[in-house]
Amino acid sequence: MVGSIYQVLEQFFSRKSTNTFPVKYAPKSVTEALKGAITPPIATTEGFRGKLTFDYEKCIGCGMCDKVCPAAAIELYPVMAKEKKSKRIVIYLSRCTFCSECVHICPKDAIGMTEEFMMADFDRNGDSMIIGSRERRDNELPGEEPATQ
Repeated sequence: MVGSIYQVLEQFFSRKSTNTFPVKYAPKSVTEALKGAITPPIATTEGFRGKLTFDYEKCIGCGMCDKVCPAAAIELYPVMAKEKKSKRIVIYLSRCTFCSECVHICPKDAIGMTEEFMMADFDRNGDSMIIGSRERRDNELPGEEPATQ
């Protein structure tokens, strides 16, 4: 009992080992710090799996990414590409586990990962949380049923 009280007091008065977010050192004024550019407290490491990217032009619509996604975060939809019916994808970041299976299996390297990790948003169905939503609005074939797994 005395040992645990000693540990609690030691932790209470010791220097904190974590950085404050979103800046590395505690600012004098938080509101002033937020007006400037927000930088991450530490650099990301090699192989960091951040926000996904999708290149609509490289995609061939094979659906391999949809098949390997453990979180069902990828959805196929029909498009007309190069004068024939094909499929393209949208990626729902709110469902994604950032496992990078889709990145590794894509035969045309149409899916990639960045070092961006600040993806919070109030709307989980907004354009910032759905990769490829703009392309879907522009290219989806009307009257077609979305592809299912």
